[in-house]
Amino acid sequence: MTGIIWACVATLLAACAPILAKAGNKKTDPALSGSIAGIVLCVVIFFYAKPQILAESSGLLGQKSIIFVLLAGLATGLFGICFFKALHEGVTSGVVTIVRCSYVITLAAGVFIFHSSMSVKDYIVIALMIAGAVVLNLDEKKAAFSLLASVCAAGAVILIKYSGVQTDRSVIAFWCVFIGAVVLVICTIAQGGIRKIKSMSFVDGICLILAGIAFPVSHDFYNRALGMAGGIATYIFNMVLLVMMICSAVILKEKISGKKLIGAALFILALFVMQQTTFFGI
Repeated sequence: MTGIIWACVATLLAACAPILAKAGNKKTDPALSGSIAGIVLCVVIFFYAKPQILAESSGLLGQKSIIFVLLAGLATGLFGICFFKALHEGVTSGVVTIVRCSYVITLAAGVFIFHSSMSVKDYIVIALMIAGAVVLNLDEKKAAFSLLASVCAAGAVILIKYSGVQTDRSVIAFWCVFIGAVVLVICTIAQGGIRKIKSMSFVDGICLILAGIAFPVSHDFYNRALGMAGGIATYIFNMVLLVMMICSAVILKEKISGKKLIGAALFILALFVMQQTTFFGI
């Protein structure tokens, strides 16, 4: 029962993270918003994984693959700019579904770059994800930055995989987010965004800080839930998109239409199919 509670809290936090980011991003420069959330996210990751980061970072920095980590960090920074720009212009659930389609790009890259093969289940997941994202965004006119964010997210994952770095995932995550935050701060300074901090409201700042905290905390809670409830925790966590739509309708007054619900259902179905180790014997 405790594991299910952890999973429910993790799902709520994961759903609220982009909502908080959008709430704090409405009247704030996207690069500045990304800088604030990125710095907070970096600090929280360091708090969670300080022993691993301090112990394994020297080995990571001494490898030739450091160039790939730097490029992945650059991709992470570009992702932050595009993601916050997309949130500034679009509907939260629509932006998130397009960004999560980075999984499709990563699978495709695996075939062309790493010569891996895809199963029938992979093709089903790809079809459902794309269909869900398209249906959910039928009424949206601005999706360019969401697509760019998806490409950047996939690029960061591909670069890390191509580098062959053998270290704790939290260490890689920390350095990618750290480099990404530096990129965001540089972009903010270059655009004169630092001066805009004075005009940013206290509520906007708090929302962005909470957004940076909510994401890693939700995954920590989810990992705890996995240890207690196993696959049930994943089933619950797969409902993040639906919870996000409900919360964004209440908090941000974003409309929920029948088409959006159908798109969300298709996308969530893709996640459930992805979770299965076998699907009709495949």
